[in-house]
Amino acid sequence: MGLRGIIPAGMVYAVSPTTAVIMGDSLIYVVLPVAAVEFGAGENFGLTASFWIGLALSINRFVRLVSNAFAASVYQRFGVRWPFVASIAVGSLTTLAYGVGNGLALLLVARAVWGVSYSHMRLAAQLTAFGVGTAAMRGRMMGFFNSGQRLGSLIAVTAGAALFQLTSREVTFVTLAGVGLVGVLIATRVPELRPESVGGEEGGLRSGVRRWLNPWDLAISRIPGYGRRLRLPLLSISLMRFATAFGANGLAIATVAPYLAEFADENEKVLGGSLAVVTLAGLLVGLRWSAELGLGVPLGHVSDRVGRRMSIAWGMGAMLAGLGVIVAFDSVVAAVVGIPLLFVASVGVNAALDAAIGETSTDAARAAVMGRYSTWLDLGAALGPFTGFLIADRIGFQGAFLVAAVLLAGAWVLYVMAVGSPLRRR
Repeated sequence: MGLRGIIPAGMVYAVSPTTAVIMGDSLIYVVLPVAAVEFGAGENFGLTASFWIGLALSINRFVRLVSNAFAASVYQRFGVRWPFVASIAVGSLTTLAYGVGNGLALLLVARAVWGVSYSHMRLAAQLTAFGVGTAAMRGRMMGFFNSGQRLGSLIAVTAGAALFQLTSREVTFVTLAGVGLVGVLIATRVPELRPESVGGEEGGLRSGVRRWLNPWDLAISRIPGYGRRLRLPLLSISLMRFATAFGANGLAIATVAPYLAEFADENEKVLGGSLAVVTLAGLLVGLRWSAELGLGVPLGHVSDRVGRRMSIAWGMGAMLAGLGVIVAFDSVVAAVVGIPLLFVASVGVNAALDAAIGETSTDAARAAVMGRYSTWLDLGAALGPFTGFLIADRIGFQGAFLVAAVLLAGAWVLYVMAVGSPLRRR
Protein backbone atom coordinates (compact mmCIF):
# COMPACT_ATOMS: atom_id res chain seq x y z
CA MET A 1 0.00 0.00 0.00
CA GLY A 2 1.46 3.34 -1.04
CA LEU A 3 0.67 7.03 -1.06
CA ARG A 4 -3.00 6.97 -2.14
CA GLY A 5 -2.16 3.93 -4.24
CA ILE A 6 0.07 6.03 -6.54
CA ILE A 7 3.52 5.73 -4.93
CA PRO A 8 4.68 2.39 -3.46
CA ALA A 9 5.12 2.45 0.32
CA GLY A 10 8.80 1.56 -0.05
CA MET A 11 9.41 4.75 -2.01
CA VAL A 12 7.58 6.80 0.63
CA TYR A 13 9.92 5.35 3.27
CA ALA A 14 12.94 6.28 1.12
CA VAL A 15 11.81 9.86 0.45
CA SER A 16 10.20 11.02 3.71
CA PRO A 17 13.40 10.83 5.79
CA THR A 18 15.27 12.95 3.23
CA THR A 19 12.45 15.51 3.33
CA ALA A 20 12.89 15.72 7.11
CA VAL A 21 16.67 15.85 7.25
CA ILE A 22 17.38 18.19 4.32
CA MET A 23 15.89 21.16 6.17
CA GLY A 24 19.09 22.01 8.05
CA ASP A 25 21.14 22.10 4.86
CA SER A 26 18.60 24.29 3.07
CA LEU A 27 18.34 26.82 5.90
CA ILE A 28 22.09 27.25 6.27
CA TYR A 29 22.22 28.87 2.81
CA VAL A 30 19.94 31.65 4.02
CA VAL A 31 21.23 32.30 7.53
CA LEU A 32 24.99 31.66 7.35
CA PRO A 33 25.80 34.65 5.10
CA VAL A 34 24.04 37.13 7.43
CA ALA A 35 25.11 35.52 10.73
CA ALA A 36 28.61 34.31 9.85
CA VAL A 37 30.18 35.29 13.17
CA GLU A 38 27.65 33.19 15.11
CA PHE A 39 28.77 30.13 13.14
CA GLY A 40 32.50 30.91 13.48
CA ALA A 41 32.88 31.90 9.82
CA GLY A 42 34.41 35.32 10.39
CA GLU A 43 37.87 36.35 9.25
CA ASN A 44 40.33 33.49 9.97
CA PHE A 45 43.92 32.66 9.03
CA GLY A 46 44.25 35.91 7.10
CA LEU A 47 41.30 35.05 4.83
CA THR A 48 38.09 37.05 4.69
CA ALA A 49 34.72 35.95 6.05
CA SER A 50 33.42 35.81 2.46
CA PHE A 51 35.98 33.13 1.61
CA TRP A 52 34.93 30.93 4.53
CA ILE A 53 31.21 31.46 3.92
CA GLY A 54 31.61 30.47 0.28
CA LEU A 55 33.70 27.43 1.19
CA ALA A 56 31.21 26.31 3.85
CA LEU A 57 28.30 26.57 1.42
CA SER A 58 30.18 24.74 -1.35
CA ILE A 59 32.26 22.06 0.34
CA ASN A 60 29.37 19.59 0.61
CA ARG A 61 28.95 19.65 -3.16
CA PHE A 62 32.67 19.32 -3.85
CA VAL A 63 32.72 16.28 -1.56
CA ARG A 64 29.85 14.72 -3.51
CA LEU A 65 32.02 14.51 -6.62
CA VAL A 66 33.80 11.65 -4.83
CA SER A 67 31.21 10.48 -2.28
CA ASN A 68 28.71 9.60 -5.03
CA ALA A 69 31.01 6.75 -6.07
CA PHE A 70 31.67 5.85 -2.42
CA ALA A 71 27.92 5.54 -1.74
CA ALA A 72 27.54 3.15 -4.66
CA SER A 73 30.24 0.90 -3.26
CA VAL A 74 28.70 0.95 0.24
CA TYR A 75 25.27 -0.09 -1.03
CA GLN A 76 26.75 -2.87 -3.12
CA ARG A 77 28.51 -4.28 -0.09
CA PHE A 78 26.00 -3.71 2.73
CA GLY A 79 22.62 -3.32 1.03
CA VAL A 80 20.43 -0.23 1.12
CA ARG A 81 18.53 -0.17 4.41
CA TRP A 82 21.08 0.28 7.18
CA PRO A 83 23.55 2.54 5.36
CA PHE A 84 20.54 4.70 4.46
CA VAL A 85 19.41 4.78 8.10
CA ALA A 86 22.95 5.78 9.09
CA SER A 87 23.02 8.57 6.48
CA ILE A 88 19.77 10.05 7.86
CA ALA A 89 21.10 9.88 11.42
CA VAL A 90 24.43 11.46 10.48
CA GLY A 91 22.65 14.12 8.41
CA SER A 92 20.53 15.02 11.46
CA LEU A 93 23.68 15.32 13.56
CA THR A 94 25.17 17.80 11.08
CA THR A 95 22.07 19.97 11.55
CA LEU A 96 22.53 19.68 15.31
CA ALA A 97 26.15 20.78 14.89
CA TYR A 98 24.98 23.98 13.16
CA GLY A 99 22.97 24.80 16.27
CA VAL A 100 25.19 23.81 19.20
CA GLY A 101 28.66 23.72 17.68
CA ASN A 102 31.18 26.51 17.73
CA GLY A 103 34.09 27.28 15.47
CA LEU A 104 34.97 27.25 11.80
CA ALA A 105 36.54 23.78 11.79
CA LEU A 106 33.38 22.13 13.11
CA LEU A 107 31.23 24.01 10.59
CA LEU A 108 33.38 22.86 7.65
CA VAL A 109 33.48 19.27 8.90
CA ALA A 110 29.70 19.23 9.37
CA ARG A 111 29.18 20.58 5.84
CA ALA A 112 31.53 17.99 4.33
CA VAL A 113 29.90 15.15 6.28
CA TRP A 114 26.51 16.35 5.07
CA GLY A 115 27.76 15.99 1.48
CA VAL A 116 28.64 12.32 2.09
CA SER A 117 25.28 11.73 3.77
CA TYR A 118 23.34 13.30 0.92
CA SER A 119 25.13 11.11 -1.64
CA HIS A 120 23.72 8.08 0.19
CA MET A 121 20.22 9.59 0.49
CA ARG A 122 19.96 10.42 -3.20
CA LEU A 123 21.28 7.04 -4.35
CA ALA A 124 18.98 5.18 -1.94
CA ALA A 125 15.96 6.88 -3.51
CA GLN A 126 17.20 6.08 -7.01
CA LEU A 127 17.81 2.43 -6.16
CA THR A 128 14.46 2.13 -4.43
CA ALA A 129 12.71 3.59 -7.48
CA PHE A 130 14.19 0.73 -9.52
CA GLY A 131 13.63 -1.88 -6.81
CA VAL A 132 9.92 -1.42 -6.04
CA GLY A 133 6.87 -0.96 -8.22
CA THR A 134 6.94 -1.31 -12.00
CA ALA A 135 8.92 0.27 -14.81
CA ALA A 136 5.90 2.38 -15.73
CA MET A 137 6.08 4.06 -12.31
CA ARG A 138 9.76 4.99 -12.21
CA GLY A 139 9.46 8.47 -13.63
CA ARG A 140 6.63 9.18 -11.18
CA MET A 141 8.71 7.88 -8.28
CA MET A 142 11.74 9.99 -9.18
CA GLY A 143 9.46 13.00 -9.48
CA PHE A 144 8.16 12.16 -6.01
CA PHE A 145 11.73 12.16 -4.68
CA ASN A 146 12.51 15.55 -6.22
CA SER A 147 9.28 17.01 -4.89
CA GLY A 148 9.95 15.57 -1.44
CA GLN A 149 13.34 17.24 -1.29
CA ARG A 150 11.95 20.57 -2.41
CA LEU A 151 9.15 20.38 0.15
CA GLY A 152 11.69 20.04 2.94
CA SER A 153 13.75 22.91 1.53
CA LEU A 154 10.68 25.12 1.18
CA ILE A 155 9.62 24.56 4.79
CA ALA A 156 13.16 25.29 5.99
CA VAL A 157 13.68 28.58 4.17
CA THR A 158 10.25 29.95 5.09
CA ALA A 159 9.18 28.63 8.50
CA GLY A 160 12.78 27.87 9.49
CA ALA A 161 13.98 31.35 8.54
CA ALA A 162 11.14 32.91 10.53
CA LEU A 163 11.99 30.73 13.56
CA PHE A 164 15.63 31.81 13.29
CA GLN A 165 14.58 35.45 13.22
CA LEU A 166 12.23 35.08 16.20
CA THR A 167 14.36 32.84 18.41
CA SER A 168 18.03 31.91 17.99
CA ARG A 169 20.46 29.79 16.03
CA GLU A 170 20.46 27.14 18.77
CA VAL A 171 16.68 26.79 19.03
CA THR A 172 16.19 26.74 15.26
CA PHE A 173 18.73 24.08 14.34
CA VAL A 174 18.08 21.89 17.37
CA THR A 175 14.40 21.89 16.37
CA LEU A 176 15.25 20.93 12.78
CA ALA A 177 17.64 18.23 14.01
CA GLY A 178 14.79 16.78 16.07
CA VAL A 179 12.62 16.61 12.93
CA GLY A 180 15.49 14.86 11.15
CA LEU A 181 15.78 12.25 13.90
CA VAL A 182 12.11 11.37 13.36
CA GLY A 183 13.19 10.58 9.81
CA VAL A 184 15.60 7.96 11.19
CA LEU A 185 12.65 5.92 12.48
CA ILE A 186 10.93 6.11 9.10
CA ALA A 187 14.15 5.12 7.31
CA THR A 188 14.18 1.75 9.09
CA ARG A 189 11.16 0.78 6.97
CA VAL A 190 12.94 1.27 3.63
CA PRO A 191 13.08 -1.97 1.55
CA GLU A 192 16.19 -4.10 2.05
CA LEU A 193 17.70 -4.02 -1.43
CA ARG A 194 21.16 -5.25 -2.34
CA PRO A 195 22.16 -4.04 -5.80
CA GLU A 196 24.59 -6.26 -7.69
CA SER A 197 26.03 -3.40 -9.67
CA VAL A 198 25.54 0.32 -9.26
CA GLY A 199 26.15 2.43 -12.34
CA GLY A 200 26.73 -0.59 -14.56
CA GLU A 201 30.52 -0.52 -14.19
CA GLU A 202 32.97 -2.83 -12.48
CA GLY A 203 35.94 -2.06 -10.30
CA GLY A 204 34.34 -1.01 -7.01
CA LEU A 205 35.24 2.02 -4.97
CA ARG A 206 38.77 2.57 -6.27
CA SER A 207 37.84 2.68 -9.95
CA GLY A 208 34.74 4.73 -9.11
CA VAL A 209 36.79 7.41 -7.38
CA ARG A 210 39.31 7.48 -10.24
CA ARG A 211 36.46 7.87 -12.72
CA TRP A 212 34.83 10.78 -10.82
CA LEU A 213 38.14 12.59 -10.41
CA ASN A 214 39.20 12.22 -14.04
CA PRO A 215 38.58 15.49 -15.95
CA TRP A 216 38.26 13.73 -19.31
CA ASP A 217 35.54 11.48 -17.96
CA LEU A 218 33.81 14.54 -16.52
CA ALA A 219 33.91 16.16 -19.97
CA ILE A 220 32.21 13.14 -21.60
CA SER A 221 35.11 12.52 -24.00
CA ARG A 222 35.62 8.84 -23.14
CA ILE A 223 32.11 7.53 -23.69
CA PRO A 224 32.54 4.68 -26.22
CA GLY A 225 31.06 5.18 -29.67
CA TYR A 226 30.81 8.97 -29.50
CA GLY A 227 32.68 11.01 -32.09
CA ARG A 228 33.03 14.78 -32.17
CA ARG A 229 29.61 15.14 -33.82
CA LEU A 230 27.85 13.80 -30.70
CA ARG A 231 30.34 14.84 -28.01
CA LEU A 232 30.00 18.55 -28.76
CA PRO A 233 26.20 18.67 -28.31
CA LEU A 234 26.46 16.56 -25.14
CA LEU A 235 29.21 18.77 -23.76
CA SER A 236 27.33 21.96 -24.67
CA ILE A 237 24.18 20.74 -22.86
CA SER A 238 26.26 19.81 -19.82
CA LEU A 239 27.96 23.23 -19.83
CA MET A 240 24.54 24.87 -19.95
CA ARG A 241 23.50 22.84 -16.90
CA PHE A 242 26.72 23.85 -15.17
CA ALA A 243 25.97 27.52 -15.88
CA THR A 244 22.35 27.37 -14.67
CA ALA A 245 23.42 25.52 -11.51
CA PHE A 246 26.19 28.09 -10.92
CA GLY A 247 23.85 31.06 -11.31
CA ALA A 248 20.47 29.93 -9.95
CA ASN A 249 21.27 26.94 -7.67
CA GLY A 250 24.56 28.20 -6.28
CA LEU A 251 25.37 31.89 -6.47
CA ALA A 252 21.88 33.43 -6.23
CA ILE A 253 20.66 31.22 -3.38
CA ALA A 254 23.84 31.73 -1.35
CA THR A 255 24.23 35.49 -1.88
CA VAL A 256 20.66 36.77 -1.78
CA ALA A 257 20.69 37.35 2.00
CA PRO A 258 23.98 39.31 2.22
CA TYR A 259 23.06 41.23 -0.95
CA LEU A 260 19.77 42.35 0.61
CA ALA A 261 21.61 43.15 3.86
CA GLU A 262 23.50 45.88 2.01
CA PHE A 263 20.21 47.82 1.79
CA ALA A 264 19.02 47.12 5.37
CA ASP A 265 18.38 49.75 8.02
CA GLU A 266 19.84 49.66 11.53
CA ASN A 267 17.24 47.05 12.54
CA GLU A 268 18.30 44.71 9.68
CA LYS A 269 15.05 45.37 7.84
CA VAL A 270 14.33 46.35 4.23
CA LEU A 271 11.44 47.69 2.15
CA GLY A 272 10.85 50.59 4.50
CA GLY A 273 11.29 48.47 7.61
CA SER A 274 8.48 46.08 6.68
CA LEU A 275 10.52 42.87 6.42
CA ALA A 276 13.64 41.47 8.08
CA VAL A 277 16.47 40.57 5.70
CA VAL A 278 16.45 36.89 6.70
CA THR A 279 12.68 36.67 6.25
CA LEU A 280 12.72 38.24 2.78
CA ALA A 281 15.69 36.13 1.72
CA GLY A 282 13.87 33.01 2.96
CA LEU A 283 10.78 33.92 0.98
CA LEU A 284 12.81 34.48 -2.20
CA VAL A 285 14.75 31.22 -1.84
CA GLY A 286 11.50 29.47 -0.91
CA LEU A 287 10.10 30.64 -4.24
CA ARG A 288 12.91 28.72 -5.93
CA TRP A 289 11.78 25.46 -4.36
CA SER A 290 8.05 26.14 -4.72
CA ALA A 291 8.58 26.93 -8.41
CA GLU A 292 10.24 23.57 -8.88
CA LEU A 293 7.41 21.88 -7.00
CA GLY A 294 4.63 23.55 -8.98
CA LEU A 295 6.12 24.38 -12.37
CA GLY A 296 8.58 21.60 -13.15
CA VAL A 297 6.03 19.35 -14.87
CA PRO A 298 4.10 22.14 -16.70
CA LEU A 299 7.27 23.80 -18.02
CA GLY A 300 8.63 20.41 -19.04
CA HIS A 301 5.41 19.86 -20.99
CA VAL A 302 5.92 23.22 -22.71
CA SER A 303 9.31 22.03 -23.94
CA ASP A 304 7.60 18.89 -25.30
CA ARG A 305 5.22 21.08 -27.30
CA VAL A 306 7.50 23.85 -28.60
CA GLY A 307 10.79 21.95 -28.74
CA ARG A 308 13.85 21.89 -26.49
CA ARG A 309 15.77 24.63 -28.29
CA MET A 310 12.89 27.09 -28.27
CA SER A 311 12.03 26.36 -24.64
CA ILE A 312 15.67 26.88 -23.65
CA ALA A 313 15.81 30.10 -25.68
CA TRP A 314 12.77 31.55 -23.90
CA GLY A 315 14.01 30.45 -20.50
CA MET A 316 17.54 31.74 -21.03
CA GLY A 317 16.19 35.08 -22.21
CA ALA A 318 14.16 35.34 -18.99
CA MET A 319 17.09 34.28 -16.79
CA LEU A 320 19.35 36.89 -18.35
CA ALA A 321 16.60 39.49 -18.02
CA GLY A 322 16.29 38.70 -14.30
CA LEU A 323 20.03 39.07 -13.78
CA GLY A 324 20.04 42.20 -15.94
CA VAL A 325 17.42 43.88 -13.73
CA ILE A 326 19.57 43.28 -10.63
CA VAL A 327 22.78 44.48 -12.29
CA ALA A 328 21.17 47.56 -13.87
CA PHE A 329 19.14 48.85 -10.90
CA ASP A 330 20.92 47.49 -7.79
CA SER A 331 18.11 47.79 -5.26
CA VAL A 332 15.86 45.65 -3.06
CA VAL A 333 12.98 46.14 -5.49
CA ALA A 334 15.20 45.02 -8.37
CA ALA A 335 16.15 41.90 -6.40
CA VAL A 336 12.50 41.16 -5.58
CA VAL A 337 11.71 41.34 -9.31
CA GLY A 338 14.87 39.85 -10.80
CA ILE A 339 15.56 36.91 -8.49
CA PRO A 340 12.09 35.30 -8.82
CA LEU A 341 12.32 35.70 -12.61
CA LEU A 342 15.74 34.00 -12.53
CA PHE A 343 14.47 31.15 -10.35
CA VAL A 344 11.25 30.45 -12.27
CA ALA A 345 12.95 30.61 -15.68
CA SER A 346 15.70 28.25 -14.50
CA VAL A 347 13.09 25.58 -13.71
CA GLY A 348 11.94 25.59 -17.33
CA VAL A 349 15.49 25.64 -18.73
CA ASN A 350 16.59 22.78 -16.52
CA ALA A 351 13.56 20.65 -17.45
CA ALA A 352 14.35 21.13 -21.15
CA LEU A 353 18.07 20.43 -20.62
CA ASP A 354 17.32 17.25 -18.65
CA ALA A 355 15.20 15.99 -21.54
CA ALA A 356 17.68 17.13 -24.19
CA ILE A 357 20.64 15.28 -22.67
CA GLY A 358 18.70 12.01 -22.58
CA GLU A 359 17.45 12.45 -26.15
CA THR A 360 20.92 13.26 -27.48
CA SER A 361 22.54 10.16 -25.95
CA THR A 362 22.19 6.63 -27.27
CA ASP A 363 20.26 4.00 -25.31
CA ALA A 364 23.42 2.04 -24.49
CA ALA A 365 25.33 5.04 -23.10
CA ARG A 366 22.45 6.96 -21.50
CA ALA A 367 23.35 5.98 -17.92
CA ALA A 368 26.97 7.10 -18.39
CA VAL A 369 25.91 10.34 -20.07
CA MET A 370 23.41 11.18 -17.34
CA GLY A 371 25.98 10.46 -14.64
CA ARG A 372 28.46 12.92 -16.14
CA TYR A 373 25.68 15.45 -16.68
CA SER A 374 24.80 15.25 -12.97
CA THR A 375 28.44 15.86 -12.10
CA TRP A 376 28.41 19.10 -14.11
CA LEU A 377 25.31 20.11 -12.13
CA ASP A 378 26.99 19.37 -8.78
CA LEU A 379 30.14 21.20 -9.85
CA GLY A 380 28.23 24.33 -10.91
CA ALA A 381 26.19 24.35 -7.71
CA ALA A 382 29.41 23.96 -5.70
CA LEU A 383 31.34 26.72 -7.45
CA GLY A 384 28.44 29.20 -7.35
CA PRO A 385 28.59 30.09 -3.64
CA PHE A 386 32.38 29.76 -3.34
CA THR A 387 33.35 31.94 -6.31
CA GLY A 388 30.33 34.21 -5.80
CA PHE A 389 31.60 35.41 -2.43
CA LEU A 390 35.16 35.75 -3.73
CA ILE A 391 33.92 37.89 -6.63
CA ALA A 392 31.73 39.93 -4.30
CA ASP A 393 34.79 40.69 -2.16
CA ARG A 394 36.46 42.25 -5.20
CA ILE A 395 33.68 43.95 -7.15
CA GLY A 396 30.53 43.58 -5.04
CA PHE A 397 27.48 41.35 -5.25
CA GLN A 398 26.25 43.26 -8.27
CA GLY A 399 29.45 42.24 -10.03
CA ALA A 400 28.92 38.61 -9.02
CA PHE A 401 25.48 38.63 -10.66
CA LEU A 402 27.09 40.16 -13.77
CA VAL A 403 29.64 37.32 -13.90
CA ALA A 404 26.79 34.79 -13.66
CA ALA A 405 25.01 36.53 -16.55
CA VAL A 406 28.16 36.44 -18.72
CA LEU A 407 28.68 32.73 -17.95
CA LEU A 408 25.06 31.93 -18.84
CA ALA A 409 25.24 33.92 -22.07
CA GLY A 410 28.52 32.28 -23.09
CA ALA A 411 27.20 28.77 -22.39
CA TRP A 412 24.06 29.56 -24.38
CA VAL A 413 26.09 30.72 -27.38
CA LEU A 414 28.14 27.50 -27.31
CA TYR A 415 24.93 25.47 -27.04
CA VAL A 416 23.37 27.16 -30.08
CA MET A 417 26.59 26.67 -32.07
CA ALA A 418 26.63 22.95 -31.17
CA VAL A 419 22.96 22.02 -31.58
CA GLY A 420 21.55 24.61 -33.99
CA SER A 421 19.05 27.45 -34.05
CA PRO A 422 16.11 27.45 -31.59
CA LEU A 423 13.83 27.85 -34.61
CA ARG A 424 14.74 24.28 -35.54
CA ARG A 425 12.33 22.17 -33.48
CA ARG A 426 13.47 19.10 -31.54
